This record gives sequence, structure tokens and C-alpha cells, in this order.
Amino acid sequence: MTGNRGYDPTNPSFLLDESLVPAVAQALQLVGYNISSVMDVFGRRDDGVKDPEIIEWCRTNQAIWIHADDRARREHRVQLQTSGIGTIWVHRPGGRLTAREQLRILAFALPRMIDTLTQGSRHRHYRVTATNPTSTPSFRRVDI
Repeated sequence: MTGNRGYDPTNPSFLLDESLVPAVAQALQLVGYNISSVMDVFGRRDDGVKDPEIIEWCRTNQAIWIHADDRARREHRVQLQTSGIGTIWVHRPGGRLTAREQLRILAFALPRMIDTLTQGSRHRHYRVTATNPTSTPSFRRVDI
């Protein structure tokens, strides 16, 4: 994600996957984040938007993909490694998070992601999780 014309690490673009609530992107937009949901970008589709198409859109638009799908890391490993995009994997203990919890976790994670980009970190993939609705989320690197 470095070396791209016009790329500003202090104001990166984020794309919120269909595995998360689109209203979370809207709430984060209201406080100044450059974030869109897959629904905003691709529209509503009966069959959904496939991960390879999302990864390619993120590559073309220099966006960081925020998703909650652990399978994406396994199934699209090569494409993620070669695309150069960044990802934030929202880990959902028990498989579910309310929109409120998603917003809380991402409000914690996005400034940390921006800090890593601003500091020139070459690591592109991160995981964010919280063990319960009141715990402090953790934000850590993951290998793809």
C-alpha cells in the first residue's frame, strides 16, 4: 500500500464487508472516517459480492478490507498476499456481534490501524476482538 500516488496513510480508505452491519460504516463516516460498506460500493445483490471481487476493488481503490470472515484468510491467502491490500479481521467470539459491539471494536481498531500506516509499518493484516461487551478490544498483527 506504499508508493501509490495520492495515498495518504493518515486518511486511508476502508471497505466494510457484508459480514458486518452496513450501518457501522455510516456511523464511522459521521465521525470522519473514509469508510464505505460493500452495499454502498456494489449495491444490493441477491447472491452477495464474492471475496475475490472485494479484494480486487480494495487493491484498485487502495482500501483496507474490514471483514469478519476467517475463511477469507484461508481461501484467498494467495490473492491477499499478492494484492498488497491491508485487512482488519473482526473476530467474533461465538460467531456473533451486535452492531453496537462492532462499532465499539472498530472505533478502537481504526485509529490503531492508521497509526501503524503512519509509522510506515509494512505489516498489512490485523485482527481485532473483544471478549465481552465491556472488555478493552485487542488489536494485533496476523500472518496470512
